[in-house]
Amino acid sequence: MDKDADTQASRALRILGALAKVPQASVKELSESTRIPVSTVYRMLGSLVSSGFAQKTSTRHYGAGPIAVQLSERYRDTTLTTGSVTPYLRQLAEDSGEFVAFMVAHGTEAVCVEAVESRHMLRCCYTVGASQPLLRGATATALLSRMPRDSRHRVFDHYRISDDQRSDIEQACAQALADRYAVSSGELDTGIWGVSAPVLDDAGALGGVVTLMAPAERSAYRTAQLIRLVRRTADSLSGGIR
Repeated sequence: MDKDADTQASRALRILGALAKVPQASVKELSESTRIPVSTVYRMLGSLVSSGFAQKTSTRHYGAGPIAVQLSERYRDTTLTTGSVTPYLRQLAEDSGEFVAFMVAHGTEAVCVEAVESRHMLRCCYTVGASQPLLRGATATALLSRMPRDSRHRVFDHYRISDDQRSDIEQACAQALADRYAVSSGELDTGIWGVSAPVLDDAGALGGVVTLMAPAERSAYRTAQLIRLVRRTADSLSGGIR
């Protein structure tokens, strides 16, 4: 692939990445979020719309196209359902009675790719397709703890965090690595306690993390039990992520 083609492919992927984060966006908004000139965004969107990866709305905004739905379903077929992620999450939700999710690292963010609701009402920031910066909370700490040091530093550089914050996160990562899980309380959602444990593939590479979230007052008397359930689920899934 020549340099020009590689640049075009990279730009198209950046536009698709931006569309994945919002229901719809204007050309100007896409240009600002991707740092690609407006004229280039217009041109790239023409190809993406014609190929089905994007679509134009009645308000002249752009959103994900039908091919994105097909890709999502194939991901669910091969990694979530067939790969046994979803059944294990359902069992964990049943055993704990709490909200559970499977989170993966993508660039500088943690993305929720599957979730099973709690039997109780819970307002939290994780829904399928939602993403959060890889900075705060049990999920971020568990993911960062298994990432190479250089990758963590790229995340820190992206968010321009201070040296003191870097030191605090590195310490939390070291603890999570030693414990094989991470916990947090109120870091993303007020009054919400969370625990996350990593899922590794056959080669020991990070596949994602199992995360459980519950109101702090309900989890306070059974944190050890919830940690044990999450670790058991993550261990059961490890090696099975393809």
